[in-house]
Amino acid sequence: MVLTGNDTEEIEKLQKYLATMFEMKDLGQLQYFLGIEVSRSNLGISLCQRKYVLDLLTKTRMLTCKLVETPMEMHHLLEIYFDQSLVDIGRYQRIVGKLIYLTHTRPYIAYVVSMVRKFMHAPNEEHIRAVYRILKYLKDAPGKGLLYSNNEASTIEGYTHVDWAGDRSTKKSTSGYFMFVEGNLVIRRSKKQKVVARSSAEVEFRDCSKPVQHVRTKHVEIDCHFIKEKMDQKIIQFPFVKSEGQLADILTKAVS
Repeated sequence: MVLTGNDTEEIEKLQKYLATMFEMKDLGQLQYFLGIEVSRSNLGISLCQRKYVLDLLTKTRMLTCKLVETPMEMHHLLEIYFDQSLVDIGRYQRIVGKLIYLTHTRPYIAYVVSMVRKFMHAPNEEHIRAVYRILKYLKDAPGKGLLYSNNEASTIEGYTHVDWAGDRSTKKSTSGYFMFVEGNLVIRRSKKQKVVARSSAEVEFRDCSKPVQHVRTKHVEIDCHFIKEKMDQKIIQFPFVKSEGQLADILTKAVS
């Protein structure tokens, strides 16, 4: 159990109360929780899964493998290969499941993990090779993770990107976004869209022609006008971000 907050007295009261209900031991500052290592320094608080990665490499016998610079080859898109034999489904699912959990502290592998995740039901040789490549990439720096620092500037920044019709089999798009508060990552999401978009616009508004739909979409109009008002007041800005500075790129394509 993790207790956190900025009121020390209230935390101590809660600890004493819980101690009357359960057998508990205070382990001090958080250092390790559910495979995530927590360390503190002058720079801030860092989260990583070094032991988790090393254990994964050991179990998959990849601890002595050769290193690769990227988790997936550029422009390499996985698909269903009917001319290849299936591999051990249970082993494939276990490894991919662990990689999914690893994306909590390594969001830059979220895209490639989502690619291999699509073939959990019937993986073949090409798919398992892609999984092994991810493991080879992780071996290079198992201690990489996230750093949360105390910045003076009170800012909220968001980056969003879309891979339009990137899925070969369904032609569906993948969208992703990051949200930062004071320079620290707080929200990360990458998801394949449920419908096929016929436009390459990254944000689309679908107009409902029937008047009966007006009530259902009224809240959308309110949100749009609210955002427009804040843009006019210069409170919210939507600047264009070049590819080299577009952080959300890693949620829709392989790291290069």
